[in-house]
Amino acid sequence: MAGTAMVAGACDRKGEASSTVRTEAGARKATAGDGAVLAGRTSAAEPILPDPADPEPLAPSEDRPVDEAPPPEVPAPPVAPPDYGVIKPTEPAPDPSLLTLHGLAGYEVVAVHDRPDGESARLGYLRLGTRMFVGERQDGPGCPKGWHALPQGGYACASKGLVVDAKREPPMPNPPPPVRTDTPLPYDYAYVKRWNSPMWWRVPTPQEVTASETIRAEREHQRLVDEARAKGLPPPAAPGKPAPKAAQRGEATTTGSEPASDKPTDGDAAANDDVLSKLPSVDDDAPPKGTPPTGDAPEQAAARPTAPAAKPTAPAAEPAVALAEPAPPINLPLKSENAWLERGFFISVGGKLTEQGRTWWQTARGGFVDTAHAYKHDAKDLEGALLSAEASFPFGYVMVDTTKVFEMQPDGKLKAVGDLERRAFVDLEEEVEIGGKAYMTTTDGHVLRKADLRLADPQPVPGGLQPWERWVDVSLDKQILVAYEGERPVFTTLVSTGKKGTADEPFVTPTGRWRIRSKHISTTMDGNTASDGNYSIQDVPWTMFFEGSYALHGAFWHLGFGRPRSHGCVNLGPSAARWLFYWTTPFLPEGWHGVHAHAGSPGTTVVVRE
Repeated sequence: MAGTAMVAGACDRKGEASSTVRTEAGARKATAGDGAVLAGRTSAAEPILPDPADPEPLAPSEDRPVDEAPPPEVPAPPVAPPDYGVIKPTEPAPDPSLLTLHGLAGYEVVAVHDRPDGESARLGYLRLGTRMFVGERQDGPGCPKGWHALPQGGYACASKGLVVDAKREPPMPNPPPPVRTDTPLPYDYAYVKRWNSPMWWRVPTPQEVTASETIRAEREHQRLVDEARAKGLPPPAAPGKPAPKAAQRGEATTTGSEPASDKPTDGDAAANDDVLSKLPSVDDDAPPKGTPPTGDAPEQAAARPTAPAAKPTAPAAEPAVALAEPAPPINLPLKSENAWLERGFFISVGGKLTEQGRTWWQTARGGFVDTAHAYKHDAKDLEGALLSAEASFPFGYVMVDTTKVFEMQPDGKLKAVGDLERRAFVDLEEEVEIGGKAYMTTTDGHVLRKADLRLADPQPVPGGLQPWERWVDVSLDKQILVAYEGERPVFTTLVSTGKKGTADEPFVTPTGRWRIRSKHISTTMDGNTASDGNYSIQDVPWTMFFEGSYALHGAFWHLGFGRPRSHGCVNLGPSAARWLFYWTTPFLPEGWHGVHAHAGSPGTTVVVRE
């Protein structure tokens, strides 16, 4: 559905409004994305009970003898324990009366430990800008400034990003945008359109902008030299130097000009379809070196060193090309995480900020990017289908551009009465043969061509799980995910798993059985692949890692669900990913940005099969 469906990721939308299934009394309902949903049905095993309003509900009749036994009671479904999925720190959460200090996450990531000890297990983390009341200081290993208990349990360290004040809320100039937990996407996103665009951790001065442009020109020249070399073309002239003679004669060569359009070309779109690979940059590690905590004075921040730009060198085959001397190294307040953004990267953004004649995107991770270098991205979405307590197979999805919806006429002929679009969820009854062709009847009496559909396969409960336990089944063949509670399917959606790749870079999603080990409202995925080059997506939404760097997560940059296309992760529409994120265990404590499974609260089982 229209969303308006990189831990360097092993990994990688426009829909229509959702519709609710029309049902008869007792029938189940489902909410489906990207298309209409056909009516559901009542489970065949459900008994018909007498109406309590009937004055003589058990009166004898010709159809029921007087001594007939009442219908058997339906056993209640298994119920999970009340603490199922809740994190269980070694020490219980503190009494609210003990939380007397103002706390602020002043680093991009502030780790939450099980105990006031830097060697204790990490339970999760807070994101930059998060505020909450915390407990009094407690001394413990690994934190000279002291540990503070959090309302949900666990401890954060005042030496590693937690800012504490006894009298007032710690100040934070230009706080990052708050995360949205009640919408398909936690943030808005922008597409970087300009090569070597700097990202700052504070708004730079005009002098710093000028200095960065000098470095950018050198970096851009070196990029074009490398690009020309890879294509076997003459290198471009260095900044301030005349173009190579080949270019003066009008022959093909690479230039440093910006693209004519701000929007990505078809080639750009193809190159960025699969921008996620397998190596995550873990979001809850310590903050990158050079990232200042909140409260640093500007003069201190400006003095923080960053790596100077690489000095450009001419190809050995072209020694006559003179390159400009690089500018002397300078210290700029650039964010160390991808300080120089490439065309095709995505950044998560909040509002805009205008200072000294320039307007900046304020990123959700505390950075600033010139709005002239990135434009707002039109996010894609696809909703899944939420199934009721009486849900049963078969069900599936339309997998052609358009399929006809038929009604059976009294004379046995079919009459077209509507259409369903690709990726529409359909609730089905049984297969029938009409005129020698296979059709599926729907639960509201319509008929669809079976060849136009893809049906989910029912699966048995994995061995060793409790009858109430939640688990997720992913079919690589069908590209369908079904979420179960015990034997009962409760949710389904189309997905995109790993594409074939190459022998050197196979992107196929592995098969097996795992448990979710960590969950993140969002996490940056970036890296490099030989086939797709560098990539970076800030704040990939609703990420659930289940094996190494492989994850279930939302993908807002495509709408190819139903076919393989990722670098190994399981892509879902953001709406579907959000539903799954809050349904799977461990549950995310309020105010946290990420949570880890642990012995007391294991993650939901994930089965990936062919």
